[in-house]
Amino acid sequence: MKSGNGVAVGHEGWLYWVGRAREVETFYGDTAASRRILGRWARLIARRARRLDELGIRHVHTVVPDKLAVYPDRLGRPFPGLGDPPSVRLGRLVARDSAATMVDLLTPLSAARAEEPVYLRTDTHWTYRGYLTAYRALCEALDAPVAEHVFAGSSQQERFTFDLGEKLTPPVAEDYVAYDFPRRAERTEANALVRVRETGQAVRLRGLFVGSRVVLTNPQAPDPRRVVLFGDSYIYSPGARLTAMLAETFAEVHAIWSANIDWAYVEAVRPDVLIFEIAERFLRQVPTDRIRIDAFAAARARRAVRPTLRARIRGWLR
Repeated sequence: MKSGNGVAVGHEGWLYWVGRAREVETFYGDTAASRRILGRWARLIARRARRLDELGIRHVHTVVPDKLAVYPDRLGRPFPGLGDPPSVRLGRLVARDSAATMVDLLTPLSAARAEEPVYLRTDTHWTYRGYLTAYRALCEALDAPVAEHVFAGSSQQERFTFDLGEKLTPPVAEDYVAYDFPRRAERTEANALVRVRETGQAVRLRGLFVGSRVVLTNPQAPDPRRVVLFGDSYIYSPGARLTAMLAETFAEVHAIWSANIDWAYVEAVRPDVLIFEIAERFLRQVPTDRIRIDAFAAARARRAVRPTLRARIRGWLR
């Protein structure tokens, strides 16, 4: 395998996302640009914390560390900032300037890797052990019980081409262990973007995840609280990921794929808890929190079912 298309090939086939124009490397180092961006994040989190405190909503923010931070030894070359990655620097800024709670995932993930891998070798995402580690850390931060059956799921060997492996030429697949667990929670609501994607109506496949919203309810949950969860691909999935795990602990979970907080939605739902998650590599862009998630999703869903210009031209030429 050769590095390329934004992917670095490390030792023993470990793949890392480093960006096509060194943007990850530029951000990871302690540069003037990264300090400015992290300062903006710290101020945003402080504003969010004040507003959520006024609403009486408990809140936590967490950053998913890049694989670079948890497995720097597998990269096989120097890389700036590995000893003090952006998520750690942001945590210090938030602790200094506000009372917001930041949940540290780097420490438990780094500890768990001694027992088994917490990241997939050819993907930016966690293994099942990685998801379990984050689930436990979030529950501990929120004084919530973990659902033991989540840790006692079934497993089977599978092979798949993941997000980093598919960027190489030729693509690289990976053997991995797929886990699942019994579900007591049920999905009771999904917005237009989710419905369009799941029914196969979409002819435009790009951009069909950001803006997704689902609600899961669990009358058997050990914790009666309602949770609104804003995040990205680490939380939002119909599979055995954080949304499904948290729905086995909490009575109601609203999972929204968005880096922006929809304040009108939060105030309408009035959750007991708000969780915000973001992948470290996405910290480079600071959100504005100006979004109405279902209107945004509906607009994307409408565009997704319209034929592309190329398809319309082909139709006219027939």
